[in-house]
Amino acid sequence: MKKALVLSGGGARGAYHVGVIEALVETGWMEDGRGPDIVAGTSIGAINAAALASGLPVARLRELWLRMHTEDVHRLSHDLPPVTRPLLRFLLRNVLTSQARGGASRYALPPAERTRSAESLLQRFGALFRARPFRGLLDTTPWRHTLAAWMDFPRINGPDAPALLITATELQSGALEVFCNRPLQGRPAQTIGIDHLLASCSIPIVYPWTEIGQRKYWDGAVIANTPLDPVIDLAGEDELDILVVMMTPWNPSSDSASVAAPGDLVQAATLALDWALLASYRVAFEALEQRNRLAEAMARLRAAGLELPPGPAPRPIALPTVIAPPSLMPLDWIIDYESVNHHRLFAQGRTDALRALNSRRA
Repeated sequence: MKKALVLSGGGARGAYHVGVIEALVETGWMEDGRGPDIVAGTSIGAINAAALASGLPVARLRELWLRMHTEDVHRLSHDLPPVTRPLLRFLLRNVLTSQARGGASRYALPPAERTRSAESLLQRFGALFRARPFRGLLDTTPWRHTLAAWMDFPRINGPDAPALLITATELQSGALEVFCNRPLQGRPAQTIGIDHLLASCSIPIVYPWTEIGQRKYWDGAVIANTPLDPVIDLAGEDELDILVVMMTPWNPSSDSASVAAPGDLVQAATLALDWALLASYRVAFEALEQRNRLAEAMARLRAAGLELPPGPAPRPIALPTVIAPPSLMPLDWIIDYESVNHHRLFAQGRTDALRALNSRRA
């Protein structure tokens, strides 16, 4: 039986994955420094998946997360019109600066900005919307340098690494693209590099798209936050034990509302984002259930001696074990690259993983 680990997107919440990986190593589900047979990811899930394919032991991955800060991920984009930059730097101060390196409090609104009229501010934001070129509010050049130091690309693309699948969204067609270091769906193995990781993390509007060859890519979470289908395709006829790690509560058997209505703008934004990230997994999970029902029906027809249409019949796939938090995480955790938040997410990921693994043994 092959083991597959699917890691969802979620920005700085990706520290949660590290706690999950600790639990998987602790319980013997995967070997430290080797990973499972297949590892797939989207956005920050692609980053942690590639780190596993690089052969990083969990202690090293934990150390790298604790050393990372906001400035190691992004900075204000140079695409922005100069006239808008002082105000945007102030408005985005919590996104641009970590507490470890001075904190947002060191960004004050420039004196010239304090006396501007509302009309002047609207004109300046108008310049932002008309900016050419415009690819994103933030520049991910720091992230490129950070990840280059994390990853062992020769190992990722060598025979000792697990199969690695990374998803991105093709900007001009809206199609899901799956980059894989093994042959997949009739395509030869691809050589995974830093651009493939950045493509999976290119959040529309916030970050610039990433160009690979002649194509432009946005974040894979636009289409598939938890890519199940390519994992199943890659496994072929092998039995699969799939673990899916999400950072949104998951309870497929619940038909009643379990979350209170949002009380303010931040709560509304949090809920909308989490449900959007969850939607693609719901579709994939339901498609897998339908596949299994079809496989069961065809097996019964064959057992009854009825002739079936030519071609391979679908085989049943064991439903994934989902590791997820019991309640919604705060929205600001997506951009909180502080060690306090990382430690909190490490602990929560480990706890949730142990609970999920114990429940399937029961």
